[in-house]
Amino acid sequence: MITTVPISAPPLPGLIRIGCGLEAISDEELERICDENPGWKFELDDGELVINVHAGDESSDVGLELGGQLRNWRLGGGGGRTRDSSAGYRMTDADGQTRLLEPDVSWVSPERLATATREDVRGAMSFNPDFVVEIRSPSDRLRDQQTKMDIWMHYGVRLGWLVDLDAGNVWIYRPNQEPQLLERPATLDGEDVLVGLQVDCAEIWRLADEANTD
Repeated sequence: MITTVPISAPPLPGLIRIGCGLEAISDEELERICDENPGWKFELDDGELVINVHAGDESSDVGLELGGQLRNWRLGGGGGRTRDSSAGYRMTDADGQTRLLEPDVSWVSPERLATATREDVRGAMSFNPDFVVEIRSPSDRLRDQQTKMDIWMHYGVRLGWLVDLDAGNVWIYRPNQEPQLLERPATLDGEDVLVGLQVDCAEIWRLADEANTD
């Protein structure tokens, strides 16, 4: 089923929202705020500072596992740049709505990097990634994570995975399509975005099961 991408992306979910004036906080200042407040995640949403609890240990472990397999694929010929949860993207849509978001795992294609300037890649990248992964931790509401995935697709991400560790599901997001639900998949395919990538999910579900039995 084909859906219409909204003209304006929905508000970014957050536990706390503080109006601050987006231009008033530089990438360096946001990085300092993050360093001084461990355990909290800070993003910018069209003039507001959005604050959430950082991912738990199991979410971080899964992010490392996914990032590691993505890095191996990149070094094996996929190219581009792989980034972890500390990396941000400052993006502006056609309506002038600006956000600085941080996915749990992301990848930028060689083609996008080839057209970027030095300033584009310093600090938070000044464009959208091609691929993102968001990992739902116990503190996250599924609807909030789904909204964030919708926002990523609104800004031009070509492929996204929402990994729900509690339910053992993965939601696949593609442009202008309804998300596809996969129940405890054995592998995940990079499709025509990360060509040749096949992620083995065995360790992901082992980590999820271990966390759910604690």
